Amino acid sequence: METSEGYRNVPFITLSLSEPKPHIWITLSGCNFKCKGCFSIARDPVGESMTVNELINFINRSNWIYSNITPLEGAIITGGEPTLDKNFLLDLVRKLKTKVDVKHITLSTNGYLLDKEYVRVLKGSGLNEVKLDIKAYTNSIHRWYTGMSNRTVLDAARHLCESELEFRVETVLMPGIVEVEEIERIASFLAQIDPGIKYKIIKFAPGEAREKVTRRPTDEKIERAVNSASKYLRNVAGGKACVQEFSTPEPKEENTKKWIRVYPDMKTEAIIAKPGGFEVS
Repeated sequence: METSEGYRNVPFITLSLSEPKPHIWITLSGCNFKCKGCFSIARDPVGESMTVNELINFINRSNWIYSNITPLEGAIITGGEPTLDKNFLLDLVRKLKTKVDVKHITLSTNGYLLDKEYVRVLKGSGLNEVKLDIKAYTNSIHRWYTGMSNRTVLDAARHLCESELEFRVETVLMPGIVEVEEIERIASFLAQIDPGIKYKIIKFAPGEAREKVTRRPTDEKIERAVNSASKYLRNVAGGKACVQEFSTPEPKEENTKKWIRVYPDMKTEAIIAKPGGFEVS
């Protein structure tokens, strides 16, 4: 594949300051979904427009100045939606391997553009893992919440399984919208593909949402959803999404993880993630 000549907007990247598995989160802004409860500023095309080479230079420079960690154990490409420019993403994955020496690359995606051929090419480019967000199994719910059909998203789960590319699925439990029964429908669907698929049920966080479409589910409801999904799948978990707290001075809690967010102008912001929050897998 030739080098991509396209551009993506990059609002920031996030570097791990924690050993033993230093990671980087690469945020590409812009999305084809308009999720009512989205918490990310990257849904809109914000940030600086970059080519893949400019982004790689930004990553290398930031890593050298702020964390001095070489090589990076892992990279998570997220958004927004990273698959909007397919050639850009393929070129980025390849150059993260060859020019940054990243060992493990994960793509976080809504799956809408993951057709069978693209999954095959992504795997060949060096991608190691996919985190697939399935918002809902019922198409009417999915359309209401995202503005788009979920047909190709569900197909993406099949394509990923057939490709033997490592992947996991996440769904946000939203009381009154994506309920325990909807979680069970997703689990049943996934089990028909492979009952060994890893599935995580996330708590909706109204405090970070663009629209307060519902409330935060209780721990008891998350447990019910996990139990319902576990009737079909062997690997089910429940928990929080990426909860980030900006704090000065840094808290002293044991197991607190620390990152630094770097903006294209090289300004930074410290990120503190307390136990049970921002996860590194």
